Amino acid sequence: MSKIIRIFLMVTVLMSAGIACAQVDGTIVLIEGGRKLNGTIQWSLRDKAYKIKVRGGNVELSIGPEKIQSLLIPKPAELTRAEELVRDGQAGQAIPILQKIIGGYFKLNWDETATRLLADAYLAEGRAKEAIDVCEKIISGSPESAYIGDMAPAYWRALLMGDRVVKLENLLTKAVKEGDRATSAFALIARGDLILKSGNTNENNSKALRDGYLRVVTLYRGVKEAQPEALYKAAQCFEKLGQSSRADTMRTTLKGEHGSSEWARK
Repeated sequence: MSKIIRIFLMVTVLMSAGIACAQVDGTIVLIEGGRKLNGTIQWSLRDKAYKIKVRGGNVELSIGPEKIQSLLIPKPAELTRAEELVRDGQAGQAIPILQKIIGGYFKLNWDETATRLLADAYLAEGRAKEAIDVCEKIISGSPESAYIGDMAPAYWRALLMGDRVVKLENLLTKAVKEGDRATSAFALIARGDLILKSGNTNENNSKALRDGYLRVVTLYRGVKEAQPEALYKAAQCFEKLGQSSRADTMRTTLKGEHGSSEWARK
């Protein structure tokens, strides 16, 4: 049994017993009046509610998610370290750190971010099945995270590498229709990748541009986080089609407007 499976089994057992997997300092912002409660927060699966021991007293409150506007929980220092490791090509070292964060921050803001990064780390090592499995642990409790939110693009990349084409197509369609602007933009990029997976032909390069990358470049300019990848991949398609001047235009925009991005350094 793999380490990540053991961790999730332990998490499930603890939560099923009503025992919190983590207790972290933070703030619960309530919908009603925007009231803020500061203290130690934990999630109970048995009660399907957040427990908070309010700072400065011995009172513990149980609050359902439907009453909460947001959770304000500091980013774990270990997550920053893991991000650096993945960025520097040391995905293997990041994996155990991320597994620990996922177990400790379940339903406490940072689990999906850590899952997205863990999926990326697995993908960097060519381990599509592990990437899919770790994402689907989160999706089992929050089905919408398969097509909306921080983790979704990593899940799509895992499905693409794992040849789960039909499932991926369905999720991308849902993301474009129901997601916010950022989600839709990344879904269009993933659609371009999916088109090219069936063959790097002129027809597919044209279709990937039309239905994916170029739509993001032209129609989603306000989604800055999606622009570097879309510009880079659009340039590649134009180059394959023999349209060097248009490819150069994409690269010039990429380096001029997003010079600090990983895509500009490729």
